[in-house]
Amino acid sequence: MSREQSQGPFSVVGRIGIGSVEAVGEPHGLRVTVPVRDVRGLVEMLGGSGADLAAAIAAALGRLAATPFAIESLAVTAGRAAADMRLARVLVRSLDPGQPRYAAGHAEARGEATAAAVAAVRALAAGGFLARRLLPAGARDVEASTERIVQGIGGLLPAAALPPETAGAIRELVARELNRFGEGQAIVAAHSPDPAAVLTRFDAQAALLQADGEAKTSDTHTASWWEWFPGLDNDQRTLRAVLAEMPAAPAVAIPWIVRLFENDKSWLGLHGAVDLRTHDMIHVILGRGLLDQDEAFVIGFTMGSTRSVTALERWVFRNAISSLYPEPYRIPRKMLAAYDIGLEAGGGMGVRNLHRAIVDEMLDRPLGETRRTLEIDAGRLREFFARERAALPGTLASQRLPAPG
Repeated sequence: MSREQSQGPFSVVGRIGIGSVEAVGEPHGLRVTVPVRDVRGLVEMLGGSGADLAAAIAAALGRLAATPFAIESLAVTAGRAAADMRLARVLVRSLDPGQPRYAAGHAEARGEATAAAVAAVRALAAGGFLARRLLPAGARDVEASTERIVQGIGGLLPAAALPPETAGAIRELVARELNRFGEGQAIVAAHSPDPAAVLTRFDAQAALLQADGEAKTSDTHTASWWEWFPGLDNDQRTLRAVLAEMPAAPAVAIPWIVRLFENDKSWLGLHGAVDLRTHDMIHVILGRGLLDQDEAFVIGFTMGSTRSVTALERWVFRNAISSLYPEPYRIPRKMLAAYDIGLEAGGGMGVRNLHRAIVDEMLDRPLGETRRTLEIDAGRLREFFARERAALPGTLASQRLPAPG
């Protein structure tokens, strides 16, 4: 490993950069050396040999990929008028015969080998081949959405399949546009004077409808945390089964201020403070997802069920969670309407101290039975949800709340 020296300029792909590639002829083919710069600025030289440029680059980039692949085709043409600029188009293919996947990548760079290497890495990123650590945080969502779109297009064709070149090109196009759109929305949100308003900029029905147009009453088979929600139409399912489908939380340390107020072992823990495992159970029992608005309702309901929250404690918590908590734990002040309604709902149900009433024996019971045991009336819960929809119209969390029966 070495600091960036003479391998630049670097073309950024995901969280890494690809520098100027050196290609040297060998008796039986070609050897390439690909400089790869990591997020710390350190550069590693990846070498690979093959019968031609495509095979050599595939061999060199193999260490970056989580999925074995081959370069199916490589085409290089003259680029802009500047000396030695080349345009490369690469099509990569997974080596899994049971689940073939194709992705294309384009790049312009100085030199044929460099253009080919950058295009190959872009194809690997678009196709979901790269190791997760090399990709931005939102890459998993982009990959999942891209896969759904490509499969949907394939399902519209008479042969129910796309030619490899077409599938690869569509995957590249979709992934690029999703990344472009997501980056733009992140910038809009970061510069918005009212971040909560960003949540109502688009038609949430796209995330609430099945492909055939039928409305979703739950979505627990998604890997996207923001889409996940269990709903209330799951009386026959067990708490354990639904919990197993909850997306894993990011492996980050919980900030001290969050632990100060919400940890059940904290000396300043507020009424209803609970461990994370039980907190996740409450999400499922109340039929709520993982968005800020859902979180606000769940916390409010848990605190309200204690029947002990004072006006001062309510004021302290509202200000702490909306102003003092760091992202992603902060909840916009506008969303605290859900907290207030949850607080009232928790105090109005039969259950007392919900965070203590939940026991492990409930994990394998039907959820309908568990709600009845806890005296959580799903009908009354839906009435509170209707009030929440009226207070926070247009948000994804509101639109997917179960309506009164």
